[in-house]
Amino acid sequence: MNNLTESIDVETRAVKVLTDMLRDSTLIIDNSFQRRYVWVTKDKISLIETILIGYPIPEIYLWQKETDPESGETTYSIVDGQQRLGAVQSFINNEFRLNQSGLEFKDAYYAKKFFKQLALNQKSSLWNYKFSVRFLKEEVSREEIVKTFLRLNSTSTSLNPQELRNAEFNGEFVKLAEKIAELDFWEDYKIFNLGDLRRMADIRFISTLLIFLRMGIEEETTQLSINNIYDLYNEEYEEADEDYDIFVKIVDIIDNIAQNSDYVKKVIKKKTHLYTLFVLGYYLLETDAEIGEDVKTSLGEWFENYLNESRFGDDKKDPLLREYRSLSLEGVQEKASRQRRFDILKEIVVMVSRPSG
Repeated sequence: MNNLTESIDVETRAVKVLTDMLRDSTLIIDNSFQRRYVWVTKDKISLIETILIGYPIPEIYLWQKETDPESGETTYSIVDGQQRLGAVQSFINNEFRLNQSGLEFKDAYYAKKFFKQLALNQKSSLWNYKFSVRFLKEEVSREEIVKTFLRLNSTSTSLNPQELRNAEFNGEFVKLAEKIAELDFWEDYKIFNLGDLRRMADIRFISTLLIFLRMGIEEETTQLSINNIYDLYNEEYEEADEDYDIFVKIVDIIDNIAQNSDYVKKVIKKKTHLYTLFVLGYYLLETDAEIGEDVKTSLGEWFENYLNESRFGDDKKDPLLREYRSLSLEGVQEKASRQRRFDILKEIVVMVSRPSG
């Protein structure tokens, strides 16, 4: 095994140098490692305060990519440190002020100030602050870079399993999940909050729905199972376009049902119910069932009773509601519960669609 440390140079670089590199695009954010900027303003304020009072911050990792033979300029990718460098650049661009809520020292000279409001010597101090930088040489392979990134983050709380997964698997499955995450549906129904989006909970949930399309309702949705699917469809995903089209059609079915009922609009904000309605939508699509007003009304009334009886604690008169509620507490991962929740909603649709007489 090669000693990776032999391919790493440890140096320091001033904020001025690093922000100039960002501006000139000789230092680039490699979204294949970390696709989303996960820090909130409070995180950024804390970092700037640390720099202004002269305390050290964790080192950053840059990967040498290529050198322009004409200009001699070398381009680097940010392997680890995207949030730190981005926060510094944002502050220098006067994109946020140092609000007291994010500061340890509430009455410090920098409290409530934008960068432009700092004294000249304070600005100079920020420009001259030295980052400790580990430069990984061009000869280091992407596989080794990914392993380095995962090891740097796997033992900390900075990245969750989905964020680490997105760094390890930069292939077709995650690209489709990200494409689906851009659909208006999620924002229209406020399915994910800002915290979910920051920590890629939307990509994880969409991945479980894609796993259903690929493998069926019986397939596990654990972290290990999602990793295995990402690996299986990382290089080739021939059904990607087909799955996208099916996904959009199912979302349209859910939207059609929800438009008819404020109660359905409420329940789909919970991932367990949305997953079940997604499976039901797939069933309706595959069976070419007509989704008439009677079907939409019945589902709306059923979820109205579900929400009202849940609120008043009175579900004894409808054992199906009691069963569905109990199954819903087990979340998405329990296979038997997923299947039974779907069976209950399917029975409602079948009963309405069944010819009378």
